[in-house]
Amino acid sequence: MISHRQRAAARTTTLTHEQLEFGPAPDAAARPHAAGSELPSAIPLMALSTGFWAFKTLAAAHELDLFSRLAGGAGITVAGLAQELGLHPRPAEMLLTGCAALGLLEKTDGRYRNTPLSETYLVRGKPYYFGGFVEMADKRLYAGWGKLAEALRTNRPTTWDPAVQSSAFDSEDPTMLATFWEAMHSLSTMTARKLGEAVDLGRFRRLLDIGGGSGAYDIELCKQYGALRATVFDLPHVAAIAAGKIAEAGLSDRIETAAGDFFERLPGDHDVHLLSMILHDWDEAKNRALLGRSFGALPSGGAVVISELLVNDEKTGPAPAALMSLNMLIETEGRNYTPAEYSAWLEEAGFRHVETVWFDAPAANGAVIGRKP
Repeated sequence: MISHRQRAAARTTTLTHEQLEFGPAPDAAARPHAAGSELPSAIPLMALSTGFWAFKTLAAAHELDLFSRLAGGAGITVAGLAQELGLHPRPAEMLLTGCAALGLLEKTDGRYRNTPLSETYLVRGKPYYFGGFVEMADKRLYAGWGKLAEALRTNRPTTWDPAVQSSAFDSEDPTMLATFWEAMHSLSTMTARKLGEAVDLGRFRRLLDIGGGSGAYDIELCKQYGALRATVFDLPHVAAIAAGKIAEAGLSDRIETAAGDFFERLPGDHDVHLLSMILHDWDEAKNRALLGRSFGALPSGGAVVISELLVNDEKTGPAPAALMSLNMLIETEGRNYTPAEYSAWLEEAGFRHVETVWFDAPAANGAVIGRKP
């Protein structure tokens, strides 16, 4: 993930044709064409160009705590929202209309209410609260993406300054760090759930989550697999965050934390390793070395699971993985890799029976699995 010290994932939001209405389309005969063929529609370009409109609408509504205010089925009128937030009725109406258009709110009897999507993921305190990632994308990633052309020209991150920082975590802003880890926890929780459904971990007894961050994967996987125990292995200050999250989940008896640097060592006595949103932070040489270290630490019959947004082997998509790779450009030294690349590295490290399992989740679309003979 975003560095061994960070995690990030960015997914794009674009407006569909149905969300962009510009009046009735002209008759085909009235449309300009060349050499007898109809011009392609420019609507996809409009959707791409204005994709940030949808995101900033979501981000502003989240910043104003709109969805938490409407938790539990509470409804609100334009006048009511204007009064509660001290807004002029004009922008209050625009915000509610925009959120309804994006499927975040629904309107009945003149009152706006959360949709199931917003009620599940955008209300503070809910088990699968996703607002941490929304906030990180708004407060951290949005500015970095504004300098994407600079990152392309320099091959350097734009969300932090390598000239004065050793990593994105070398920061004196505790608020931003707290936002980052809350974002990673919310993003990882739903992804872990899908990973556990797609990859059968029933035969393993102890999982080592390498660069495990807040422990979201371990919490979800231990909930799904009652006999599984896990260790979150990360830097000391991150392991402390994980310990708190694990205690909140009531799983301290099955999930432990261990502090260390995975580029230096890996704890033993685990039969399955998880690398989730880790390898996309690093260059090929570091990834090969880490997979070799994983092979050495696993027993015979053990396995390593690499969970990522995988770019296809043709390097033509899919869009979430390709754009996450660009997110790695503004954040790290890595990129999003292909199943073929991971498979080659695993084979090189000594793993066999390598396979790719596909699934659909916020921060991953598949897992590449290698087994130690």
